[in-house]
Amino acid sequence: MFALEDAPEEELSTHSLCLRAPRRSDLRALDEAIQETLPQLVRFLPWARPQHTRQDTRRYLRGARLARTRRRAFEFLIEDIRNQAVLGITSLHRIDWARRCAGVGYWIRSSAWGHGFATEATQATIEHAFRDLGLHRLEVHIAPENRASLRVVEKLGFRREGLARESELIDGRYADHIQYSLLRSDEFEAHGRPQ
Repeated sequence: MFALEDAPEEELSTHSLCLRAPRRSDLRALDEAIQETLPQLVRFLPWARPQHTRQDTRRYLRGARLARTRRRAFEFLIEDIRNQAVLGITSLHRIDWARRCAGVGYWIRSSAWGHGFATEATQATIEHAFRDLGLHRLEVHIAPENRASLRVVEKLGFRREGLARESELIDGRYADHIQYSLLRSDEFEAHGRPQ
């Protein structure tokens, strides 16, 4: 078994972003991004709670590192390359290595909305999943009222598969989510990259 410090530390780069494993030293900046965006996060993400504290962020950082070490999830902190500002998180989670599939997640702090960062970061995460990790299928579950997130996956070529009724517990109540998927062949077909 790997020690925590042996977790792979991939760094992904895009035109305007750096995606890297979150570090303990990111605690303050990440917590500020969460607090800024908390009212929106609580509406759509199962881990977000109205009373989120810095200690919750600390636990998240520990859990993300452990999950990376065990190859169960890969969380990436999204940084603006111009000023190293923390913009949010993108992730591959619920990784099933036997089936070569994973869930994809992302959120962007509210002050950085409208610049295409979610799409740019998620595209890099998708490419990493297919090219570097050899995954075959990616899934996203999105609340029907989360229009911005729906636009992101549609831009990236995900296909709608259907409605998963009461599939997520959000802020104490069960909520329907739309399930989308992207296959390795879809990604390369859409963007002309070799398999």
